[in-house]
Amino acid sequence: MRQAVIQLEESMIRQVANAGMGRSDVLKFWFGESDEVTPAFIRDAATASLQQGEVFYTHNLGLPELREAIARYSSSLRAPGAGAIGMERIAVTSGGVNALMLAVQAVVNAGDEVVVITPVWPNLTAQPAIMGAVVRCVSLRPVSGQWLLDMDELLAAVTPATKLLILNAPNNPTGWTLTPAEHEAILAHCRHTGTWILADEVYERLYYEPTAHGAAPSFLDIAA
Repeated sequence: MRQAVIQLEESMIRQVANAGMGRSDVLKFWFGESDEVTPAFIRDAATASLQQGEVFYTHNLGLPELREAIARYSSSLRAPGAGAIGMERIAVTSGGVNALMLAVQAVVNAGDEVVVITPVWPNLTAQPAIMGAVVRCVSLRPVSGQWLLDMDELLAAVTPATKLLILNAPNNPTGWTLTPAEHEAILAHCRHTGTWILADEVYERLYYEPTAHGAAPSFLDIAA
């Protein structure tokens, strides 16, 4: 077994979840999932698909009609003036973890430098470590009851030697997110250094500041 895998440590989130599963006297804040059952129309559609025999391989990137629907939905969440997202830019995976790991595998080689904004969901530091990358963390800091990013520290950490910058915004576990100006600064800097950006924006709808499009600011609002 690869040494990078042997050296992985179990996350404390998993330890807490294992201790609390099956108990009715705890609030389940350990995973980023809803406390409600998947809506009936989705479950019914999945059941109908199985009953119709839709159980074979399909297009590598996912069903075209599904990718078209995702492209329309994602485009609807972009800031006014942002370009539409075409289905050719969409790939369907088996889940969020799988999508992130595929992205890391596509970009990172052993020995590459990866910068991660922390605190963060543990998989986002574990995945580049599994690939043999050198992971450097830039930590958010609590200031007057909120988490803030020291932009100067981040930009100093991301150099031409940095292969990939990983960030999760809106952030799990802090709720921190990037402002539009911070998105602009990070994108411009990473283009200058030749650094890839892996932005986990899965919580973009869990954003309660007023916006015209009902979602958190995104790199997709500005990246052509």
